[in-house]
Amino acid sequence: MRAPVGLVPAAGHGRRLQPLSGSKEMLEIGGRPVIDCLLDRMEAASCAKIRVVTRLEKEDVTRHVRSRGAEVVLARPTTVSESLLAGLEGVRGETPVLFGFPDTLWGPEDGFAQLLAALGPGVDIALGIFRAQEPARSDVVALDGERITGIEVKPDEPRSSLVWGCAATFAHVLRGVAGHAEPGRYFDSCARQGAVRGVRLEDPFVDVGTPESLRRARAASLSGEAAE
Repeated sequence: MRAPVGLVPAAGHGRRLQPLSGSKEMLEIGGRPVIDCLLDRMEAASCAKIRVVTRLEKEDVTRHVRSRGAEVVLARPTTVSESLLAGLEGVRGETPVLFGFPDTLWGPEDGFAQLLAALGPGVDIALGIFRAQEPARSDVVALDGERITGIEVKPDEPRSSLVWGCAATFAHVLRGVAGHAEPGRYFDSCARQGAVRGVRLEDPFVDVGTPESLRRARAASLSGEAAE
């Protein structure tokens, strides 16, 4: 298998956290920008390159990720799927692709390696599965053993607390997100065809996208509970 390419959709506005003095991806948890959790895990998976899709005005993100050796893709996507498609430009179809969200904390550090190992005949997409404290803010998965049978995107009444938080697939597969605002909706259609496997990773899965969750993440980092 080819060395993977990491994609980081970091063009969001962080409206739920405003006012902010900088980008939400640069909020510090345990003394480090939250985006470093995702970059660390992509580096641990020996990515050939890591592409961070962001907007021109997010200069703090650009400076930081370049200092980490990542490639910056400047764009103005209106959805997560558009961010992923911008990052996929020029990537060959058979290339493995990893992606996650730069405002989340999770483990283990070799999580992406576990997802890559799950890809194979009949498995086009492998999703990292976690138990979330606020599943309604994420995409809730239905599991039959290791097979994901369906995905509910930010449901009002989640049927479980299991959500997906990171993914491994191939460039030609991920390009199918075109026309879907949320990758979870595309993954749901793939799951109903039996092509998506879930890989249970370490709890907790922490999303710092709201003031309340940010406070919890910082408190957990002080007690040593957040993903390192």
